[in-house]
Amino acid sequence: MSQSPEPLPLPLPPAAPAPKQSRGRRTKALAAMVAFAVLAFVTGMLVFNNVVMPRLVHRVNEQRVPDITNLTFAEAEKTMAARGITLSRAGERFDPATPSGYVLSQDPEPESPFNGRKRISVVVSLGEEYSSAPELFGESMRTAAYLLSRAGLRLGGITHAPSDNVGAELIASTDPPAESVLPRDTPVGLLVSTGGIEESFVMPELLGHEIGGVRRQLEAFGFRVFTPPAAPSIGTIVFQDPAPGSRITRQTQILVQATGRLIR
Repeated sequence: MSQSPEPLPLPLPPAAPAPKQSRGRRTKALAAMVAFAVLAFVTGMLVFNNVVMPRLVHRVNEQRVPDITNLTFAEAEKTMAARGITLSRAGERFDPATPSGYVLSQDPEPESPFNGRKRISVVVSLGEEYSSAPELFGESMRTAAYLLSRAGLRLGGITHAPSDNVGAELIASTDPPAESVLPRDTPVGLLVSTGGIEESFVMPELLGHEIGGVRRQLEAFGFRVFTPPAAPSIGTIVFQDPAPGSRITRQTQILVQATGRLIR
């Protein structure tokens, strides 16, 4: 039995050509993407070459100012000379916290970029400032306070005591004494006179002595002798005040009383 031949495939109809308008849009979009990519690449290269690379190179080669405030001027000068930098002394200043001869401050400051600088200026410490205590003997309190302030010192404790060497309310001595070398702002104590030291005596026994002779002797030594009103001015002393053995001065009033007749 013979087989019948297979049917031949039917030819497909030709594809319809794409519209010209759609093809143009795709071309424009592709061109825009390419242009954007090129622009982004060029921009990136410019930023990298002009911004990033200079900073990287600058950081690698950049020098910073070292801290030399913990060195003496001679040590700092030697350190800077090794780097080809000149050190100049801009001034000096007293500083109790920094020993004499050490660098107090610098310009430019530590860790600043050099920026082509070849010179650093510094201020050097003179150490703690000292003053000489002024001579205040015989001065008033007001003058003493002024002289201490001008010397860089300050007024300390004040003590009042008698003194035969200087008048009342005047400076008799200081602590520390005059011309002592002291750190600045040290307090200076003052001894202020209250006047001369009053001389004292022991009251003698006057009872039984003739009042006229006793009066003359006591008044010759500067004492003041009194008798009660209407009391006899002659005779033997039978009463005295202060009592014998009392401590008296020339300002003490001595009262005596006599009997009006001598007692043998």
